[in-house]
Amino acid sequence: MDLTISILLIVIAAVIGFVVGKVTSNTSADNSAEKAKTQQLEAELNQYKQDVEQHFAQSAELLGNMAQEYRNVYQHMAQAQQSLLPESDEIIKIPFKEPKEASLVQEAISEVELEAQEAANDTEEVVAAQPNDYVQGTHNIITPKADDDKDKASA
Repeated sequence: MDLTISILLIVIAAVIGFVVGKVTSNTSADNSAEKAKTQQLEAELNQYKQDVEQHFAQSAELLGNMAQEYRNVYQHMAQAQQSLLPESDEIIKIPFKEPKEASLVQEAISEVELEAQEAANDTEEVVAAQPNDYVQGTHNIITPKADDDKDKASA
């Protein structure tokens, strides 16, 4: 009987060892799958970062080229004006490059402030008055006249 019990314990230990081995191997397989997926996602993220960096570098280069071409066109137009219209008083100016006089800027700011104050005053007056479409009385819209009822009854 001792032999039967020891064989039975050996079989039970083998089954328990087999189950523990499977659970452990599945966990390590899951870990390796998760590691592989993490590495793939990191590689995709790095590739995306490189693509964005490359995009901005190329955009900066194109904008630099565009600025250089604009300068070339401006210089061409200025040289053409000097050679074709030497007596002209007009000078080609780069838009938004001329410094504005401080007084002009102050005048514009004061005009905008005055307009804002006038608009605020106008809105206060409008709020105090009734709306233009306000109607006093019923005007038979909701409650029809008795004549309308008679017309409907005879029809």
